[in-house]
Amino acid sequence: MSPSPPFDKTRDNIAVVLKQFTLKKVSENFFDSGKAEPYIVSVAIDSNSLTVPTIHFNALPFPNVRKGDTVSFDGQGHLIYGPAHPGAFVAYSILFMESDSDLRELGTVVEDAVRSHASNAGLKATLAAGLSSALAATLVGNLIGVVAGALKHNKDDELFRRSGTLLRDVTPAFDILRTYESGNEYIDCQTAIVPLRVSNHLGTSVRCVTL
Repeated sequence: MSPSPPFDKTRDNIAVVLKQFTLKKVSENFFDSGKAEPYIVSVAIDSNSLTVPTIHFNALPFPNVRKGDTVSFDGQGHLIYGPAHPGAFVAYSILFMESDSDLRELGTVVEDAVRSHASNAGLKATLAAGLSSALAATLVGNLIGVVAGALKHNKDDELFRRSGTLLRDVTPAFDILRTYESGNEYIDCQTAIVPLRVSNHLGTSVRCVTL
């Protein structure tokens, strides 16, 4: 078997994935039952938004998770971004929430919040006018804050946020094959960046809002 060709940072796709998370503590709303319903929301903006202003997002619920449980994912993991080629950079933010309401409309709530903020803040013009990695990180942070606010309006509790910015022109490009761990009193999680030409279709696919 011939070896795989080396990663081409100018052409090959990447994916940002969540490998696993542990629910270390539940909010006070779930003390009686011992079970919680955490969910993950992510948003991302890459440098291609200079030509086609686009926001990438994903949302996935996890019913009946107990304190101390670790949720892991088959294949490469739960998609936060991609598989796609980000251009020069991609900035992303991941939000962990605990549900106190019906999760069936989670994706719709997130998309509506993203579209509403994008319209009110004039994001299309901002992205098209000029986009740096620092600006993308700021915009993603603002977006995830708006989404968190919309979800808290449903009496859901925020557990944890984490963010990242990946650059093409570093070594290794986009930090591929690296894994990062972080957490707080509620969540421990592990994310990774992998070269991934196509999705394995083992979870929810990243959705795009074109502005």
